[in-house]
Amino acid sequence: VLKPFIGMKIRTPQGDIGELKSAFGTAGKFRVYFPAGTEAREGDALVMPFLRFAHDAEKKMRQNIVLPKARPGTRMESKKKKAKPEAIGQVEKLKGDVLENGKLTVAIIVGFFTPEINVREKIGRKVYIPSTKEEGAISGSFGKAGKCKVTFENGISAEAGAKAELIAA
Repeated sequence: VLKPFIGMKIRTPQGDIGELKSAFGTAGKFRVYFPAGTEAREGDALVMPFLRFAHDAEKKMRQNIVLPKARPGTRMESKKKKAKPEAIGQVEKLKGDVLENGKLTVAIIVGFFTPEINVREKIGRKVYIPSTKEEGAISGSFGKAGKCKVTFENGISAEAGAKAELIAA
């Protein structure tokens, strides 16, 4: 289905010119090469201007667009992908000292470890609370069910039940 369009020129809303190169995946996506780079983003409309003449024996799509010369070093930096957490747990309860900002310093987290794992070997590992963007460190085990204590230097404002992520080492 895409074959007649391979090699056709594409224009972005910003005026960048690219060439349709190939299909990509099975969902109707395609690759476009922009030799001079592009500011286009996912979801932007792409236009394929062409002329087709009524009495043309070849019934060919014709374009009078020329690709710009390649500019070396114009590749855009992609956003850094966030590393997947090693484990996902949940804040069970908050305890510890109350800081001047009214936050508690220790959270008990469940779900990171099974009871067989020695939590003491994990002391110092970073823990991230996505809802409040707070980061703490494992300071010890809590009970025998694989729970752990996590200390937050600036306190934790998350509620019990909040999602917690064990950052991969």
